[in-house]
Amino acid sequence: MKRSEKTTNHKSGGISVIMAVLCIAVVIVGVLCVTRFYEIKERRERLIAEQHELEAQKAALKEKRDQIAAQGAHGNDSSYVEKVAREQLDMVYPGEVIFRTTGE
Repeated sequence: MKRSEKTTNHKSGGISVIMAVLCIAVVIVGVLCVTRFYEIKERRERLIAEQHELEAQKAALKEKRDQIAAQGAHGNDSSYVEKVAREQLDMVYPGEVIFRTTGE
């Protein structure tokens, strides 16, 4: 009878080694999953910010493209060519005198 009592006491006392290993494994997997979740969340936020930046660049490039297209449409118009030559390139006709004033 003493033999069966020892076996019974041994089984009922404490957590078995297998249960302890399983608990540790579950905790490790849980920590890894949480860590991976936060890494993915941070990466997603960075990509969303980059997407907004790229969309802003795209809008600016579209506006510039439209301006260039508008200039191209006026390329054959002699009054437009003269205006650009005078305002942006400071060109004048022979014999013309330009007087510039400053805001001071």
